[in-house]
Amino acid sequence: MVLDDAGYAARATVTYRDAKRAYQNMPDLAVLVIHADTPGERRGTSIIQAVLRERPETAVVVVSSRLPQDLAPFPRHAVFLEKPFDRSQLLAAIDRAREPDASSAG
Repeated sequence: MVLDDAGYAARATVTYRDAKRAYQNMPDLAVLVIHADTPGERRGTSIIQAVLRERPETAVVVVSSRLPQDLAPFPRHAVFLEKPFDRSQLLAAIDRAREPDASSAG
């Protein structure tokens, strides 16, 4: 997995419920990379809002083939990564998200 190879302890999930459970079991979570349309009873934006409410210092990268304005409410401090993307674009988006003044621009 790209993130594991880059030195991150990554946990892949498929559904909203799995993502929420993984998040709750990862108190040291520093970066959340999530698809905006995570399947399940809620969307990816719901888990993003929960993460940022409980741990506002978490860096967030939102992946989607849709534009950020179509993903309302799009988190102000999240970095948007349009699909398709490659390894270097993913790692660059994570680096931008981890910067103190990260924004959806870029």
